[in-house]
Amino acid sequence: MKSKSESSEPIAIIGMACVFPEAPDLKTFWQNIIQCVDAVGEPQAAWEAERYLESGRINTPYGGYLKDLFRFDPREFGIMPNSVDGGEPDQFLALRVARDALLDAGYLGDEHDHTDTGIILGHSTYLHRGQGNHVQHHIVLDQTMEILAAVSPSLSDDKLAQIRKLLTDKLPQSNADIAAGLVPNVMTGRIANRLNLRGPNYILDAACSSSLLAVGAAMDELRNHRSNLMLAGGVNASLPAEVSVIFTQLGALSERGKVRPFSKGSDGTLLGEGLGTVVLKRLSDAEADGDKIYAVIRGIGQASDGRGHGLLAPSVEGEALAIQRAYKDSGVDPSTIGLIEAHGTGIPLGDQTEVSALGSVLGERKGPLGSVALGSVKSMISHCIPAAGIAGLIKTSLALHHKVLPPTLCDEVNPDLAIEKTPLYVNTALRPWFTSKENPRRAGVNSFGFGGINTHAILEEAPSQANKPLYYSTRPAELFALSAASKDALADKVRQLQPLADAQNYTIAEIAAEVCRQDTAEAQRIAFVVKDHADLTKKLAQALKKLETDKKGRWSTRNGVVFSDQPLSGKLAFIFPGEGSQYLSMLEELSLNFPEVRGWFDFWRGLYGDDQQGSSRTDLVFPPEIELTPEIKKALELRLHDMDIGSEAVFVGSQAMNGLLKAFGVEPDAMLGHSTGESSALVAS
Repeated sequence: MKSKSESSEPIAIIGMACVFPEAPDLKTFWQNIIQCVDAVGEPQAAWEAERYLESGRINTPYGGYLKDLFRFDPREFGIMPNSVDGGEPDQFLALRVARDALLDAGYLGDEHDHTDTGIILGHSTYLHRGQGNHVQHHIVLDQTMEILAAVSPSLSDDKLAQIRKLLTDKLPQSNADIAAGLVPNVMTGRIANRLNLRGPNYILDAACSSSLLAVGAAMDELRNHRSNLMLAGGVNASLPAEVSVIFTQLGALSERGKVRPFSKGSDGTLLGEGLGTVVLKRLSDAEADGDKIYAVIRGIGQASDGRGHGLLAPSVEGEALAIQRAYKDSGVDPSTIGLIEAHGTGIPLGDQTEVSALGSVLGERKGPLGSVALGSVKSMISHCIPAAGIAGLIKTSLALHHKVLPPTLCDEVNPDLAIEKTPLYVNTALRPWFTSKENPRRAGVNSFGFGGINTHAILEEAPSQANKPLYYSTRPAELFALSAASKDALADKVRQLQPLADAQNYTIAEIAAEVCRQDTAEAQRIAFVVKDHADLTKKLAQALKKLETDKKGRWSTRNGVVFSDQPLSGKLAFIFPGEGSQYLSMLEELSLNFPEVRGWFDFWRGLYGDDQQGSSRTDLVFPPEIELTPEIKKALELRLHDMDIGSEAVFVGSQAMNGLLKAFGVEPDAMLGHSTGESSALVAS
């Protein structure tokens, strides 16, 4: 029998890769989330939406589609190109994303021993393109020709043969080359074959719970020491119209052309394409091997609805049982959760059931404001069915990694949900995630499937000493500062940047970081703030023109390009403000982007413990936007200007700004304080 410690051993996420609507890779997926990109739209023409709409089989063609992101080069994987078309397209995209996840983890290549590496993927067994093509070739085509011969007996055999060839030519191929691509479990078998994985490989189908259950099965492999490295995830890369027909018959699809979980007036969900894979390893091994760690999975709970309320109707009892089991098995206290990535389909009954189930575990609201952020990535990419859970898991892992609460799209919270009675609040804006030193950031991820199979995962931020992956900047703009010994040399530096402005494969943050790394702090200096590639192109051109024509030693343009031919002289003093300078959401944007600022607010939160959720210092200063009614705002502002909170807020804010400037290398010659700012100056000096 396994020991308790072994059965609940934390599992590290050390690699990730995905493709979702309007997101060809992990970085873009995260950027789209924090920028609130709604990737739901109409399908491509080949989907033949009009045919289904005119016949009344579907009410809407809208959904989250991969469109031109459906790319695969078989030559990269040693696959013959003629064995691709006509088979199951999901298999090939799954191979590419699994390869990318292993590459991200740092374990791709023959130099790594994958004797004990396996892969488990959630994937549906409903009709897909390859299976549909097979049925058309071997059943529908025969039936069509039989009907045609019966209604037109005058057609000769030659003519019938010509018609059959004409119809066959319109279909993808069906032959021995693509036969393997029609066998469902070959999806993981192909991955194991191409990546030389020698551990277990299989798919599982639990509807919308598929990918989280795949992750749970992979965790069991690791905890039982049958495997040392596991890939897990979910795949729903090609979505035929026939699946939308099923959801239309169930009355589950929205007719508004968008998905808005927990919103007033939400009338259903929409279906989407996408896939994602994570690479998992025992936390102790990942730390010992120096692997980068996005987040840690503490446990996954699952439960069925039993008789419930019907075969396809959600059950509060079943969902709550899965959530309770997750916390019991992992030993995590539900009161330490700060974020819930909901199943959040946008179907009114489903949303109501989910909020009730979460409320039964999280308890009643203790303060005036919600303390647990609630969101659903389906609001941006729609419902990817077997890949829905992995989309939420990847989103939540990145939120923990960046220490932010990601936004969800919600027009107006549905009052029928009674969210205000629970610790939950619908988080509609990107917000910093503060926590005390004693409690790591933790999140729950829900995934509830048709047939009454419910899953809940508990995630935690990576240990502070762990190696961290690349930071995907959330900053809306970046500072560019260049220097050189002469104006001509400075102009050359500007020219060298111009090709990068057109290179969309580099983000503005990456270009700015490279500029900072190469700068040598010479006397001639130019600086400007850039928000995107077009802005960079424009400001580089302006800078170059001014450098070539303006002979003054100091100048600036209207849009903020600043030049000086020598550093500023004199001394620098910091003045720390007193009470009255504090305000709601103070330094929020800086907290999102700079750990030096966020760390001080974490410190402040930890001074008073977490007994009063929703009432801590940082809860009062950083209220959820959607709950900020005029009455609540007035009450919070009055509280913020009370002596106790006001003086603390000014002190913490001042120390945070001082710490940030210090990190930038800005050191003052003198420090002064106004009123209680004298204390800030004293501590800082």
